[in-house]
Amino acid sequence: MAGQSKWAGRFLAASIVQGGFAFALMAYLLYLGVFGVPAASRIIAAGGAGTWFFVGLIGYALVGVLGIAVSALFYQYLEVTLGKPYKGWRNAAAWVHLVVGGVAGSAAALLTAWGGYSGGAALLPTTLGGGGLTAPDVHTSILGPLVVPIAALMAVTLLAFFIGGVGYVTAWWAARRAPAT
Repeated sequence: MAGQSKWAGRFLAASIVQGGFAFALMAYLLYLGVFGVPAASRIIAAGGAGTWFFVGLIGYALVGVLGIAVSALFYQYLEVTLGKPYKGWRNAAAWVHLVVGGVAGSAAALLTAWGGYSGGAALLPTTLGGGGLTAPDVHTSILGPLVVPIAALMAVTLLAFFIGGVGYVTAWWAARRAPAT
């Protein structure tokens, strides 16, 4: 396995899958921005709930795609540059980082985006294909119920990234203290 990191490969594969999903999602949103009723572009431009939509999309790109890809560099450094493949409990920590952290982080971001899209559409006037609701109605009926699930997913994400980080830091520390071979 000289020159290859099993964990870097896993994280890069996950990032490619997430990137493919992000591409499909953005292509669909571009379609909605041009042909949709209500147009996704109007939802973002209107602000309010549309801000949730935008923040969710950016969060997904940063955590689900870029964050997972950058994590691969850390595992590559440890397993290839330092020559210390993951073993024992650290493998479980890396799986938690990859699967639980990646899924929960992506879910939190996409749930935020979905809430923002739904809320933003509901806020637009009916003449533009929206629901014609008021901001208090949208916050009560659409966005409010999403706050706790999004926060819970964010907490799970942070815990999973912390577990992965503990595995990584302890492996890195052990590799740095090990005598040169």
